[in-house]
Amino acid sequence: MKDEFKLIRKLLASASRSIEGGGDFIKVPPGDDACLLSGLRNPVITTDTHRENIHFSFDWQTPEEIGRKAVSVTLSDLAASYAKPVSLFVNLGIPSPFSEKTAEELYKGIGRGLAEYNCTLGGGNISGSDLLSLDLFAIGEGSADLFPLRSEAKPGDGLYCTGPLGMARAGIDLLKKKDTEFQSLVNSFKFPKPRFDAAKVLLNHGIRCVIDISDGLKGDAMHLAEASNVTIELSIDRRNIDHDLTAFCEKYRLKPEDMAIAGGEDYELLFSCSQDVYGKLKKDLPDAYPVGQCLMFTGKHILAPSSELSSFQHGR
Repeated sequence: MKDEFKLIRKLLASASRSIEGGGDFIKVPPGDDACLLSGLRNPVITTDTHRENIHFSFDWQTPEEIGRKAVSVTLSDLAASYAKPVSLFVNLGIPSPFSEKTAEELYKGIGRGLAEYNCTLGGGNISGSDLLSLDLFAIGEGSADLFPLRSEAKPGDGLYCTGPLGMARAGIDLLKKKDTEFQSLVNSFKFPKPRFDAAKVLLNHGIRCVIDISDGLKGDAMHLAEASNVTIELSIDRRNIDHDLTAFCEKYRLKPEDMAIAGGEDYELLFSCSQDVYGKLKKDLPDAYPVGQCLMFTGKHILAPSSELSSFQHGR
């Protein structure tokens, strides 16, 4: 990296070109010591980090894919908070050697991710690092009516999910195995989608307990159960499992239900509510389906079918 300041200008220009017209909230864009945003009535703030060989690998992903995914998974926390994306800040740790071309491709992916969700790039920083790292800080505009919490699951509620689970974990396995048969599973790992569309439906129906699924169904259901002091009994109907995931599991002698429960990096929304409310919102969110139920605390937070797969952990 010969000229850090020149590179910063190029990277900001590269990402900003992708989000022209999305800067309704930016009053002073990147370039000064700080970015000035217009007033937010309900600011929602989240952070995320992505480390080479823990969250991504150049053996599996291009720099553009890495940048695009980093944006999507960071913004997913805003979706789970019923917040509209406003601006993203990126601190980039660059190893030596690291070409400017690779950095530009990375920021091209960041720009594509921002453009997809009409979010601005507020700024960031560059420093040296042993391996490539991205630390991201996102700001959103929250709903004036409701901020969902993990602690709002109630005994008697059903537990539901907005889309298919286990596909991203299978995608990682396929990349490790260099198996190209199930591209949809690989795409689920490489190109996750924050579920802003589903979040709107959940908000409209007053759903108070929501979390995005990054650590797998079992891991994130545990977060809900602990925060709400309930026991969650998990169950997966095979009819709700993606056909390609089922075929992948048949090929490698795995149980599709295990993959769906252990999962990881799905970024679907997990929520709890009464069966009556679920019946109403199902009309607006037809892909949602039950994955368990909330019970009075029994001494264990999670009851799940026995499995040979452990819950997903980044870097394993």
